[in-house]
Amino acid sequence: MPISKGSMSGFPSDPGTPVPGHAYGPGSSRRIAASLRVADDQATLFGPQGERLVVGHARRRDRIGAGPSLIDIDDGWRFETDAHEMIDTLLGHEQKAGLMEYERFHPRLVLVVLACFAGVFLIWRFGLGVLVAIGIALTPAPFVSAIDRGNIAAIDRVFAQPSRLDADRRAEVRAIFDDLAQAAPEPPYGDYQLHFRHIPRLGANAFALPGGNIVMTDAFVRQFGDDDIIAAVLGHEMAHVTEKHSLQQLYRSLSIYLLIALIAGDVGPVAEDILLEGGALMSLAYSREHESEADAIGIRVAARAGYDPAALAVFFRRLDGMTGGGDGPQWYSTHPASRDRAAEIRRQIEELGLSAD
Repeated sequence: MPISKGSMSGFPSDPGTPVPGHAYGPGSSRRIAASLRVADDQATLFGPQGERLVVGHARRRDRIGAGPSLIDIDDGWRFETDAHEMIDTLLGHEQKAGLMEYERFHPRLVLVVLACFAGVFLIWRFGLGVLVAIGIALTPAPFVSAIDRGNIAAIDRVFAQPSRLDADRRAEVRAIFDDLAQAAPEPPYGDYQLHFRHIPRLGANAFALPGGNIVMTDAFVRQFGDDDIIAAVLGHEMAHVTEKHSLQQLYRSLSIYLLIALIAGDVGPVAEDILLEGGALMSLAYSREHESEADAIGIRVAARAGYDPAALAVFFRRLDGMTGGGDGPQWYSTHPASRDRAAEIRRQIEELGLSAD
């Protein structure tokens, strides 16, 4: 007679061989060797020396997966064993709990897995943008400022060094930056701030953080020293700030992490560090849509500040000329360029009638 819970009524009367296993006393986590006999509606639990520990009714718990068979005995004792067949002989086959039934393989599991992947794909494809927009709308300015401080601290700790540009040259570039800040749209989370860093691993590069902090490497100033080019590139980076591109990419990378965790469960500490902390820097690699938008705004800012907006097209032509069939300057790593961008910038300048004041 199958029994899952309740009294021992209906157990086979032949005690047979004692069932080996382990026991836990009332309110104790101490595991001791034990054996169980069942006879005439009574279960007797014996200790490691054969001493009797308790006699009473027993209740069989539902077994989870490949875990041990668990028996609760009167007075708070618990017995566990891997001798499942012996327990089945003594107590009857357990009634499968609903959870265990669902754990067993069934063709419907394939449909459930496919439905989960389909749901995740739909969220990624159509819902991610909505989630990112909601997240940005609910993000307070102090939080964005904290993101900037954390990223700058991480950059300085991992691979950046203080700028080696002379003070006069830094002052010249900062004057260009101040001109652009006056002509650029109002930053959403705080004032624009320019940081110079010596970062050999990034080479000639410039990038914007969500809160308005813009980093320009020494190599960029040396390699692209023309004031109009510097102004055009800084205007481009300011556009990333005003359009919240950095924050969008950061939230998108975090959302992708959540989707991966939803599929894979616990991704582990190493993968978590890569996905979360690495996502902040990876978020600097903008989409082509963001790049085109930053180009269009950047040339307007440069023109309003009195610099030649066509310098951005010149900059991209120089980049294409420097690739030599290889990977090109490091600016490509965070700003995917194409030969079409220079032509598109020229077209916009002519269409809008932009020129340096």
